[in-house]
Parts: sequence; C-alpha cells; structure tokens
Amino acid sequence: MLMCMCAFTDCIFSLAVYQLQQEAPRPKRIICPREVENRPKYYGREFHGIISREQADELLGGAEGAYILRESQRQPGCYTLALRFGNQTLNYRLFYDGKHFVGEKRFESIHDLVTDVTLNEKENFMNAENLGIVFGPTLMRPPEESTLATLNDMRYQKLIVQILIENEDVLF
Repeated sequence: MLMCMCAFTDCIFSLAVYQLQQEAPRPKRIICPREVENRPKYYGREFHGIISREQADELLGGAEGAYILRESQRQPGCYTLALRFGNQTLNYRLFYDGKHFVGEKRFESIHDLVTDVTLNEKENFMNAENLGIVFGPTLMRPPEESTLATLNDMRYQKLIVQILIENEDVLF
C-alpha cells in the first residue's frame, strides 16, 4: 500500500513540478552597463551597486523574470535581489556564506536561486510540512472510521508525507 502511494505521490509531484517549470518565467539577468566599484567578488555583472528600489524597478522594465542585484540604500553592506514577477518587483535580502541564499535553501548561483523563487512564488507558498498537513489525511486514511483514531493518526500522516516530499530525490 505504501509503495503504491509513493508511486502515486511521485507521479503527481513530477507533473506539478513540470507544470510549474513550464509556467514560470525564465530568469533574465539585467547586466549593469558600467563597472561597479566595490562589487562583491561572488556577484556577477548583474550587480548594480547602491541604487533605490524605484531605480531597480525602472531597470527591470516590467519584464517577467528579469532580475538585478543591488546594495541597499537604507542598509549599506546589505544586498538585495530585485526580481520582476507577477507584474510587480519583489525585493529579497540576499545572504552569502559560500552559497547564495534568501531563506534556508542555499544555491551555487544567483540564477539557481532566482529559478527556485520563480517556481515557488507563483504557487501556494506551501512548504513540505504544510503539504503534509493538507495531503496526509487524504492519502493515508486510517482503516477505522473513528474520529478519535483519525485525529490521533493525523500527525503521523503529516510526518510521513512531509518526509516523502523532503526526501523525494533519495526515495524515488
């Protein structure tokens, strides 16, 4: 039963990821036409130096998937990814510790980070735990119809679905 459910979950996951990839805009870096002084060595030519949010919005020009990197005017020394997505400019504070990251996920390149943001931003903002809460009771219905048994099993159902999602690359 669990193996059948895993295959079903894998199929649904693969289709959903494929659909997201087809719908998401392709990342397009906007290259700075001038050489920027004090550009961090880990950022490329998409780094535009210290510019405002408004200037970043103008540079992006409304092109879906377009992005630049900039140094914050309000917080010098802090860097921002400005990304045009969903007919608006989104600004994310960037961090670097050998890999680029916005939240917990780390990426080898800014391009990979932008690709991930565009794939996930358009959807439901659901992480693996939230998906487990939503799909666990549906996919792993207990054999008994007791309300108490159903409530007791929910946390385990959530945990199993969460583990399947978080480890899909190893399991499938």
